[in-house]
Amino acid sequence: MPKSKYKAIAIFGSTSDEINPAFRKPTFETGALLAKNGITMIFGVGDNGLMGESFRGVRSENGKVLGITIPSLLKKQCADPSIYHKGELHVVKTLHIRKHLMMEKADALLIAPGGWGTLDEIGSHGVHAKLGDRAVKPVIFLNFGGFWNPVKDLLKNMLKNGAVKEKQLAFVDYANTPDEIFDAIERAKKRLKK
Repeated sequence: MPKSKYKAIAIFGSTSDEINPAFRKPTFETGALLAKNGITMIFGVGDNGLMGESFRGVRSENGKVLGITIPSLLKKQCADPSIYHKGELHVVKTLHIRKHLMMEKADALLIAPGGWGTLDEIGSHGVHAKLGDRAVKPVIFLNFGGFWNPVKDLLKNMLKNGAVKEKQLAFVDYANTPDEIFDAIERAKKRLKK
């Protein structure tokens, strides 16, 4: 894949240090993969949980990040803001602004295992996609260890029961390993062009 194909990709996921440790290695590898391909990783800041792993993965390959957060989360999720280089850390007023900027600046969105915050972030993109008031980006669930299988089943059930239309799920795809991410993005992009 040419290094210039994607400029920036956002990643959302858990900042909890209690998340299943089996997800740490593939999330680290995801950050490293983005950096190796010259892609800036956009994320909500954090040096703990899976967000910390993705950050360390990017740094292991001397890659670039763009961290966007709010004051209360910066205090809670980042023990040492000096780990960011000049221009990499942006503190905004609200979670709404944070989500909007992360999604606006990214070519695609990666959804690592996570909790309520992660579900809120992806749900927000789905609503905006349905309303058509924001560019629809490929959303790739990083289905490490089958974590997102219940969501996959839920989305199928929502479709089956008329809660969503097929076109409203066209942007969604899944990657079971970091090596599958770029293929998943391309599949979603093809569906979005139809």
